[in-house]
Amino acid sequence: MGTPQDENQTNELQESNVTENTASQLDDVADMDDVADFGDDDAKATIEEELQEDQDFSGLSKTELLKEIQKLVGNTDVVKAERISKKIKESFDPIRIAEESAAKEQFKADNGDVEGFEYTDSEVKDFYEAFRTIRTDRRQHFEQMQKMRDDNLKKKRSIIAQVKELIENTDDMGVMTKVKELQKEWKATGAVPQQFAEEIYKTYGALLDRFYDQMSIEFELKELDRQHNLKAKRSLIERAEKLIEMENITEAVQHLNALHEEFRSIGPVPKEEKDNIWNSFKEISDKIYDIKRKHAEEFKIVLDANMKLKQALCLKVEPFSSFNTDRIKEWNEETKKLLAVQKEWETVGPVPREVANGINKQFWANFKQFFANKNKFFEVLEAERAINLEKKNALVKKAEEHKESTDWNGSSDALISLQKQWKSIGPVPEKFRDSVYAEFKAACDAFFDRKRNKRNEDNKEFLENLKKKEEICLEISKLTADKTAFDQAIIEEKSSAFFEIGFVPRKEKDAIVDKFVAAIEAFVETATDLDEKGKLQALAAVFNHIPGGGNRFRNQEQNIRTKVKNLEDDIALWQNNLAFFANSKTANKLLEEYNVKIDDAKVEVVKLKDQLKVIQSLDN
Repeated sequence: MGTPQDENQTNELQESNVTENTASQLDDVADMDDVADFGDDDAKATIEEELQEDQDFSGLSKTELLKEIQKLVGNTDVVKAERISKKIKESFDPIRIAEESAAKEQFKADNGDVEGFEYTDSEVKDFYEAFRTIRTDRRQHFEQMQKMRDDNLKKKRSIIAQVKELIENTDDMGVMTKVKELQKEWKATGAVPQQFAEEIYKTYGALLDRFYDQMSIEFELKELDRQHNLKAKRSLIERAEKLIEMENITEAVQHLNALHEEFRSIGPVPKEEKDNIWNSFKEISDKIYDIKRKHAEEFKIVLDANMKLKQALCLKVEPFSSFNTDRIKEWNEETKKLLAVQKEWETVGPVPREVANGINKQFWANFKQFFANKNKFFEVLEAERAINLEKKNALVKKAEEHKESTDWNGSSDALISLQKQWKSIGPVPEKFRDSVYAEFKAACDAFFDRKRNKRNEDNKEFLENLKKKEEICLEISKLTADKTAFDQAIIEEKSSAFFEIGFVPRKEKDAIVDKFVAAIEAFVETATDLDEKGKLQALAAVFNHIPGGGNRFRNQEQNIRTKVKNLEDDIALWQNNLAFFANSKTANKLLEEYNVKIDDAKVEVVKLKDQLKVIQSLDN
């Protein structure tokens, strides 16, 4: 085991230049220090920070954000996954809050209050389960890493202790093999806690220097080892060069960090190659970081453009916060417009991190204020709807009073009036709209169904009556076809039988009477032993049975009077024209023709006036 004296000797070796081999070994230790400085926590933090700035999800929808976070579940890079998941959550939370608020307002609008409200959304549930899983994986990863690093620290301290023992026993023939095995074991052992890294590497390097300084073949062995390390570091440089061609610069930087960690774990190289190999590796690293910075600058231009678009949308949504109206239609139309603006918002990509929260708050504050105002409007509306519900319940009770009524016309008119009143009353609360209407409709339908059934029963009887009346018409038509001798008794009999039959369907009422009258008229017209007056008297007996039958004679009377007037006007005209024929060579012939026409017209007038007397006597 080592002693305080051994440690003093190690310090002395680091401060002196006793031999060339010792100086070379100290250069390797310095080489290791340079790598450690490049890969310290500050450098890593800078790289991590750049990776974070390259991510922005504020323009994605809820479903897209869920898909993005689910992609991170099970990712082996738990640090990156946890960091990005936080950024996704920053964009997801405002959407979830807005939707929950809108759902709560809709629930209140539908139910009158928020009692019993529960916000359930499968996507929200899945999102936060994924977020918790990622955080759990990160915590477990770091717990495992910490445990592994603690174990590695124990192993490396054990190796250091064994090297110290070998330094005290350099006469052992197998000591070099044992040192090489310990070196392999050292390289195979992973990283240790950061706070012990520098101390453990320096101690290990110092001990190896002491060991090789004590060995006659120190220089040759170290040179071979350094050549091997040089080859390994050149291989890392080749791998780093390929990262320049990667499209995803963020992923390239991540791989570069891993290469730096590996570069650091490789031992020293020949002194003359030390600066060259490090500068080559650093030059490639700088190129990748330059690409990263250029990408960040270009991305910043995109972020600034997105910021201007979202600022414009903030101004566009601002008037919605003060919108007010007393019409539901206008509220709904304005809601559609606001949701359209929200869709525009979701299509815009990320904005600079330093303004993202402010812009989001500005947009969503106006968004929420609109729905708060809308909710107040519906609260007032619900009060009015409650009053309308009371009015409609009163109409339901009135309608139910007519359900079993047999006053078909009176109740029918009453229910129609209630239906008109129902339409004039405004809407009721949504949860009662269907039920109260169903009660009112059921009461109305119950009465009208009974009325319809009664009408159907009556229609059967009316159709049977129509059939009977048509048979009578056929019997009269058969008498006419058979040229049966006219008999007033037959007409009286058929008329009495026809009009004693009950009602027929309303639409057939006039048609069947006209058919009956036409059949009677045809039969009377065939009576050769009756003059005009007799025929009229025969028809009068039939028309007296017909409601409003006298109108038929009055219409005929008016037609006869018109004919009489026209004939008398013609006679006057013809008589007046006779004076003009005196000087005509054909006067005698014309006078004779006109006198014949005048005489015929006078005979027809007398005949028509006789018909008028008959009709007037029958009407009286």
